[in-house]
Amino acid sequence: MGPKYEPRSKVYDLDPIEADDELDLEMSRLYAEHRNMAKNKSEIELHNYLQDKASQNKKEYNEVILALLYGALTETENARMFFQSIASVNRDNYFALIQKLQSILISAKFQYLRSPVRDQVFWLISELTNLGAQHVDSLYLILMRQIKCGDASQFNTTLCDHILRLFELHKSWLETNPRVIPFAVYTFLRAIADHRTSQLQPLQQKEIRFVHMLMREKWMHCVPIGRDLIRVLKELSTIPEFSQIWDDVVNHPQKLSPKFGGIQTMLNSPTPRDFLKCRLTPDIEHKLLFILQNLRITHFQKNLNWFTQRFLSAPESEPFYVDVVRYLVAGWYPSNQILQSDIVPRYVVIGSMIRSIKSNIVAANVRTALIFDWLFFKPTDNIMFIEPAMLLMERSAERYAHITASLMQFLKRSVDEYFPPMKDYMSQCVACGMRVMLSKGVIRSLLPIYRCPATDQVTRDYMQALFSEFLVEDAHQQAQGPPSLPSSVTMHTSAPLPPSSTATIERPTTPKAEPIVDVPSEQDDDGEIEQGKKGATDAASKAIKEDDDEDAFLYGESDTNSKTQVVQEDEDMENASDTETTEATPAPTVDVVAMETGDSKVEEMAIVDADEEQMATDDDYEDDDESAEGLQSNQSYWIFGDSLKRFKEASKAVRAAQKDADMDEYNIQILIVKRSLKEILAVFLRMAIPAETLAITVGPSIRNMVSSNLLNYAVTAATDDESMLADSTKDAFDLVMSTFWSVRTVDASRDKLVSLIGCIAHTPKTKGKRHVIGMRWWAFIAA
Repeated sequence: MGPKYEPRSKVYDLDPIEADDELDLEMSRLYAEHRNMAKNKSEIELHNYLQDKASQNKKEYNEVILALLYGALTETENARMFFQSIASVNRDNYFALIQKLQSILISAKFQYLRSPVRDQVFWLISELTNLGAQHVDSLYLILMRQIKCGDASQFNTTLCDHILRLFELHKSWLETNPRVIPFAVYTFLRAIADHRTSQLQPLQQKEIRFVHMLMREKWMHCVPIGRDLIRVLKELSTIPEFSQIWDDVVNHPQKLSPKFGGIQTMLNSPTPRDFLKCRLTPDIEHKLLFILQNLRITHFQKNLNWFTQRFLSAPESEPFYVDVVRYLVAGWYPSNQILQSDIVPRYVVIGSMIRSIKSNIVAANVRTALIFDWLFFKPTDNIMFIEPAMLLMERSAERYAHITASLMQFLKRSVDEYFPPMKDYMSQCVACGMRVMLSKGVIRSLLPIYRCPATDQVTRDYMQALFSEFLVEDAHQQAQGPPSLPSSVTMHTSAPLPPSSTATIERPTTPKAEPIVDVPSEQDDDGEIEQGKKGATDAASKAIKEDDDEDAFLYGESDTNSKTQVVQEDEDMENASDTETTEATPAPTVDVVAMETGDSKVEEMAIVDADEEQMATDDDYEDDDESAEGLQSNQSYWIFGDSLKRFKEASKAVRAAQKDADMDEYNIQILIVKRSLKEILAVFLRMAIPAETLAITVGPSIRNMVSSNLLNYAVTAATDDESMLADSTKDAFDLVMSTFWSVRTVDASRDKLVSLIGCIAHTPKTKGKRHVIGMRWWAFIAA
């Protein structure tokens, strides 16, 4: 008979390909040392040894705790002796022990714990609860996070049963811990919905009794869950125990608690993100955040497909889509850095997931999860609650109109039917959310969606019912074309395109910084691929096709079919063709020397006598602060951070330095101006902010610099941004033109900058300076 097989880990049941757990290895090593030192020692001698070692320093104390914890987990028959030893050396109210247990519970390897070890973990938590150890509540919260929604496996159901037993055993402790009660209620309400099969009926009844007891006895501790408690409770209102609670919430709130203000107060309370986060296991959240924080929009689909296949592919796991979408909408928000990058935005991930859902019931619940916060949106709420739903409808309108139509229909039906007594209120909230999104530049206008040929009449009727006040023609909305970029997606051309991705799934490790990727449009307005950008277009198209081409509608493809007068006028200028005079803004012509041969130098262009009258005087300058109707009034300035403030302050300082002939100060301030403007333009190209709005804000300062530099201006040649920043002879308008040149191969970015330049030039504020701006633009294009 061969030697007995010794597993490589006594804590985890690992597959051969699984890496060893570092904490497990450390505990095993320390326990082996402890066993060697404990040999041939009496109980008193061992006690004294442990006391001496634990008293030396914090490091030695932690090592003693780790060694004894390993013994308690792996030697069931001696577990009480090891725990008594831990109690005898305890110097921090079991804080070190709880910390190590937290690491075990939150680990991605928690599901691989051997059954006897898992039982010992529950036993240790029970002992710590009996002792009233501080922070033991954190262990319960982490344990509940490990319950997977939509998972009917034996491991998951056993975990639910073990946690319920702990709560029943320590009911008096639970009743005095208001922090744990709402998480327990929300967690098991979601679990009850998953345990509807006959095999799981005993467990479901146990969960129903537990949650019903807490909601009846501790209702005010449940109220902090917010509106998602109402959403989940309504889904379970067909269960007799919860049917009565639902009736009390709606009709007899005082029966639940004299302090309860009714269902309206809860629906008006956004659910704190911790509750939404608790329905994702730490491992699932980690993998989802890897996609949301690291993967570019052209390379996310393989990882998302892998995520969906692993956690959402089984029919019984489909309800988990609801929890994932609620987390994406209100449980996690991208940072400004992510918003300004080409990392895949939330609505793209949500749109891809929706297409994978097969159950009509789950699909309806997912739509509710997506628009739920919009139904009760207030001006003080976070706009990130409603951004994904709006962007998904906006970006789908042209090519995937059925998505826009289904979401618009669901939004209208939810307003009418979700809770009829609040129908009018919800209608006002939905309109309020749209008003805030328009004012903050999340979308430019609803009219492009309304007028889109793919939008059917039924959808238009729903839009009229919900958003009639935003579908009225006005001059500002007429100037808006369909958005060319989604508000969460970055497009750059400053970095080369990445090589084609392989079929290998990227692992959620800390990624290296990657260059920002440009996804240019495949065609210009005439349907012909421009020669100068063919290579970049082919590479981007290949990258998209390597993922899921059906998701291209979410990538923010350029749509330049609808252009403003200003955009068309300046594009004609760029192409050196004549422009027609418009009624709104008649564009005077600029006399320049014809540039017919290469021998003519742009620097030697003749300035007509009429331009001598436009030389800068104090009366010609505009007030840099006369932009109250720009981004500030539209509440869009928040996305720029402090860049706008620095730009305007430095622009004033530049003017002052020019008057005082202080070149040192001028060089410092013009550098600040250009750096700030570079940040502003980067955000402008990535966000759905109208060119007209930005031009009102930055235009006066740029026009002032154009006027003041009229006599000493030298032609700007195409150069890189860093050279432009370092050259003190170049001003803010030079940077705008240089930025245009760097993004000229991207239809959407190019058109936005042409529109911005046109808006800076064509405004009543420019008076005669329009000639000077046009002259510099012509000179730049010719150079």
